[in-house]
Amino acid sequence: MKKYTLIFCFIVWGICGQEKEINKSYVESKLSNFTVKNNKIEGEGKKMILKMIKESQFIVFGESHYSKQTSILTKALIPLLAKSNYTEFVAEVGPNSAQKLEELSKEAELTVEKLRDFNTKYKKVALGESADPIPFFAGVEDAKFLSEIRKHNMKIHGIDQEYYYSVLFFLDELVQLKKNENNYNKIVSLKEKANKKIFDYLMARKEEKIKNALGEILKDDDVITFFNQFTSNDVEAMKIIEDLKLSWDIYIRWRQDSHVDRISYMRNNLYEIFNKNRKAKMFIKLGSLHASKIISNGAYDIGNYTEELAEKNNTVSSSINSWRPFVRDGEIMNDNLKKYKKFYGRLSLFTQFAKKNEWTIINLKEIREDVKSGRIKLPENGDLHSLKKVIEGYDYQLILPVDESIMYNFNQKNEK
Repeated sequence: MKKYTLIFCFIVWGICGQEKEINKSYVESKLSNFTVKNNKIEGEGKKMILKMIKESQFIVFGESHYSKQTSILTKALIPLLAKSNYTEFVAEVGPNSAQKLEELSKEAELTVEKLRDFNTKYKKVALGESADPIPFFAGVEDAKFLSEIRKHNMKIHGIDQEYYYSVLFFLDELVQLKKNENNYNKIVSLKEKANKKIFDYLMARKEEKIKNALGEILKDDDVITFFNQFTSNDVEAMKIIEDLKLSWDIYIRWRQDSHVDRISYMRNNLYEIFNKNRKAKMFIKLGSLHASKIISNGAYDIGNYTEELAEKNNTVSSSINSWRPFVRDGEIMNDNLKKYKKFYGRLSLFTQFAKKNEWTIINLKEIREDVKSGRIKLPENGDLHSLKKVIEGYDYQLILPVDESIMYNFNQKNEK
């Protein structure tokens, strides 16, 4: 009798313990869809989103930059986050730029207008399309979700280096800090000289007359003279200047592996925010590479760091990846799944669920748990590597509906 019982147990173990290869129907059981209408998320996918919000201390939203749909979704997420006591919004901008965003959005209902005026003044179109004073807040849709953040009293933080083109508005910020001093007019005059030199260096770089504009700016006599008007007593001004110089150093050394220095700077800035209130719930919006829980672009990035912080805090960090399969450019509809076949070709198990009129959200966390437990087996062909990178790197995969670029929020062309 014991012999037959043992044989039966082995048969059951062989059937139940055997891994099932991941397939379309399995992935379909781990996803749902939703839409965003009138600033509300609707559909089955909302349940997955609400569960993620409720159980997490950190949500790291890995976005595709300059995406209109992403900004629309972000605005719809803010009321849900606020309802679950998220108080901190962290963006991929510099700390001083974040302070400026807080200032511009102080009156929430005027945020779009204030940012439009700011961008109109400081976006120098002669320097190129990317010459925004504060990156990722150049669009109307971006201003709208920023307004929503302020309506719900969330604090705004920046953890990244100050952007390449931010210096032109920071010069004015520095001058304003001296507005009550006797030598104010002299400082304004010195600022104007420095401003012209900086603009000329940036233009020379754009026109390929020089390669290292920031290096030249750091050595320029007029720039040095202006910065020297501020001393250790000017605490706020010195922080701006030091952060600019640190940011420029990272930009200058980008071919010498400065990326990891940038990521360490971001991690350290995030820790400072976390350490002020270790129980605070954070919504962190960054590029998708920054959201990965595993090594990404040679660095252990923010998604990895929030995972560490959550483990120490006995809480949860949820990381989101996102893809834009269909992008409209005027009358042209670009199919990125075909255009970037080298990247997406190995991910068809997921991308086959892309919809043009709905968002798709896939629970990678559950898939990862099934793979680890042996219930599901990843393919043995070359697809393994791309799938594993996504499944281990993120907890949720978003696939956007038809998208387009943000509508730029400024009024006129500024050359100087």
